[in-house]
Parts: sequence; C-alpha cells; structure tokens
Amino acid sequence: MIPYGRQSITRKDVQAVTSALTSDWLTQGPLVGEFENAMCRYTGARFCIAVSSGTAALHVAMLSLGIGPGDTVLTSPITFSASANCACYVGARPRFVDIDPKTYHMSPELLEEYLESSSRRKKVRAIVPVHFMGPSQMWRRIQE
Repeated sequence: MIPYGRQSITRKDVQAVTSALTSDWLTQGPLVGEFENAMCRYTGARFCIAVSSGTAALHVAMLSLGIGPGDTVLTSPITFSASANCACYVGARPRFVDIDPKTYHMSPELLEEYLESSSRRKKVRAIVPVHFMGPSQMWRRIQE
C-alpha cells in the first residue's frame, strides 16, 4: 500500500498534547493565545486566529474578504465539500473549474478561459485552489 502521508510526531509533541488534554482547558484557554501569537511571529502577520477546522478557516477567509451575495468563488470539483460550501455560507455562488486529468488539480487553461470571459470576471471574488495528494502544480504553472 502507498501511504497517503507520513507524520512526524516526537515525544515532545505527545507530551504537549497530553498536557493540554489533562489541563482544565480542552477548548479555548491559554494555549490558544500562545499558538496564535507563535503563528504571528512565524508568519510576520499582525493578527492570527485559531479556528476549529479547515472548514471554519475557509468560512472566516470568505468573511474577512467581504465576499457575499452576488459574488462568485471558483474551486475544483475534486475536493472536500468545504471548498465550495465556504462560498455558500456567505451567500456567494461556488463555480467549478474542471481539472487537468494528468495532475487532478484545477486546470490553469480552463481557469484562464473562465476568467477571460468579461461577463464572468467581474463577479469572481476568490479562487479556492485545491491540491490533490501533493503540492499544487497549478501554482507552479501560474508562476511560469
């Protein structure tokens, strides 16, 4: 069997999880603030917010961008439902750009074709790219 992924978990990681689980805080609490501050330092961002899931993160991203009714969000048809649902949560319309059958990622050519249609371009407020089992090939193609 080919593994989907491999994790690297150290004893220090296990001790940190055990410490959190045996504390008085299973949700919220001081570790969340420490994590958010560490992420700000690591990324150089002014603000950071921890959320409960990737689905929640996509929802918050839509809200932070002011995406709403009348807007279009493009994503891949090969994805978890959250990639499209995040648009629905804020009243926007998800639209799917088909994949490249060689990479299983959103086709850069079809994305370009969609965006070149002037009647559609105005309404596209976000693109939620999805990588399928590895790094995004689309980003590399866009960079070329």
